[in-house]
Amino acid sequence: MKPEDERLFFEHDLATPLTNLQGAHYLLKMAVGGDPRSADALEVLTHSVRTLERMLGWYWRTRELLEGREADPVEPWPASALGRGIRERLEEERLPVDPPDERLGKALLSVPQEPLAAGLIGAAVTLQAASKAVPRWELEEVPGLIVSRYSLEGDADLLDEERLFRKVYWPSARPMEAWLDPGLPYLEALLKPFGGSLELVWRSGLWRLECFVPVRP
Repeated sequence: MKPEDERLFFEHDLATPLTNLQGAHYLLKMAVGGDPRSADALEVLTHSVRTLERMLGWYWRTRELLEGREADPVEPWPASALGRGIRERLEEERLPVDPPDERLGKALLSVPQEPLAAGLIGAAVTLQAASKAVPRWELEEVPGLIVSRYSLEGDADLLDEERLFRKVYWPSARPMEAWLDPGLPYLEALLKPFGGSLELVWRSGLWRLECFVPVRP
């Protein structure tokens, strides 16, 4: 499929039935009201509509990154603003994610700031949804890199690495309104053009996801 045809497919062919489904869901919710007999079915429909919307949205945004459509250069910005911006977004949106412990210096970054913050928050949200546990989150500056590190205690079956790196969106028990919940493929695609990467390992009862964000020389 040509890029222009794919965009039309997502922005019209898929968006139209999704919009219709959202409208039908709203009308049904108004009609059902507080009827307990329909509560379970309405909850399933609500969850499914939201999941479909997020899956399509994050899939398309990830594809744009992979094809370089959002790779416009940005002015270098201080890494110290990353932690501050993440904390502000977590507080503004009241997200059920613990803010990172920070050890950041004076490094400069070239990865777009808002997409990077969304990707790092999304990694925390994804791990929490997949494991049903709150990860410990750290932001650390090391030579040449900013490392965003997430740690979870658990056995080898706690996380499914293949699914984590495949799913563009992982439904959470506490869905959010803001678009700050991408799966790991989005963050991986965002970092790749800048030489960044992700690494997930399990060792001695500890899962650790590390996101390596290169800094400006």
